[in-house]
Amino acid sequence: MPNPVQYKQTWRFINIWVYLALGSVGIVILAGIASVFFVKPLVSKTVEAREEEPVRLEPLAIKPQAIGGLRVDVAASIPVNRWLTYEVQLRDQQDKILAAGLKNAWHETGIWQEEGETGTWQEDDLEAGLDVKAAKSERITVVVEVLDYVTTSNQDIDEPVTFKINVHHGIIDTRYLWPGFWGGLLMAGLTCLFSGSTGATIINKRIGDSEVGERATLGGANKLVKVMVKVESDETSPSTLNCQLAIRDGNGDEIFNSSRVIPLHFRRDEDGDITSVKGEATFYLILEKVGSYGFYVEITPDAPVDATQLIVKQGVVTLGAIKVGHISASA
Repeated sequence: MPNPVQYKQTWRFINIWVYLALGSVGIVILAGIASVFFVKPLVSKTVEAREEEPVRLEPLAIKPQAIGGLRVDVAASIPVNRWLTYEVQLRDQQDKILAAGLKNAWHETGIWQEEGETGTWQEDDLEAGLDVKAAKSERITVVVEVLDYVTTSNQDIDEPVTFKINVHHGIIDTRYLWPGFWGGLLMAGLTCLFSGSTGATIINKRIGDSEVGERATLGGANKLVKVMVKVESDETSPSTLNCQLAIRDGNGDEIFNSSRVIPLHFRRDEDGDITSVKGEATFYLILEKVGSYGFYVEITPDAPVDATQLIVKQGVVTLGAIKVGHISASA
């Protein structure tokens, strides 16, 4: 009779890379949420500017921050069928340009015709902005300058342009968080997908009968052994089969004997006829002593069984806690 085998629930063999990838996704999500609490509004103002008459806001006092930077958002407002070129500038106390951005804005409308139907369309691109990070405490001035303002037929327009200016401090550019989010999810998904194929296959034997066995050299206190028994049976099968697994050491002594109930999955065609019947049982073991071991499987009842496959893998990893049978060196 085999010695009693101790079963333990363990996280010892989990695939840590899955959780590292999911952890990175969690950090990205937390960073996105936290970014909202760092934002501090400084200015929200509507102004007017025209060519050769730039508009200047009151100087703003800014200072370096460990997280986030300064963002200036500018949105022009112009009638339809006009083009506008304007520049957003940040100037220091000496009126030197620290940063600048040029915007080619437009607001157009038209008529479309398709298959006898007509309608109107309207599109625009009027917004611009600057993101900067303060290197030192200083006072800066936001300047908006109109460089060119014409109709879509290229006629000059001598009218003021209305701009809505919003300035915030502590802004985190979340656009750079998205690659980390999707990359982390992709890595976690791929790691989960390939976790089932980890480990070295020591035994892979299939026989057209209800009994199969094979001997191989394996084991080690730090190597998880996964034994999979796959069964194929005919349409006369009951809903479950019984799988008996026995393991014998190099002397032929039985050191493990356990059974599993295998639920069967019946696949049917469009007419309701059974096309295949399959089931699988899995055992997780630690064979503390490296040696020669024989694995022997018996499926009962055996009458409906068409084929039995025995797969033994060593060095596998799991996605969570599992129940492991520990076979000691003295077994």
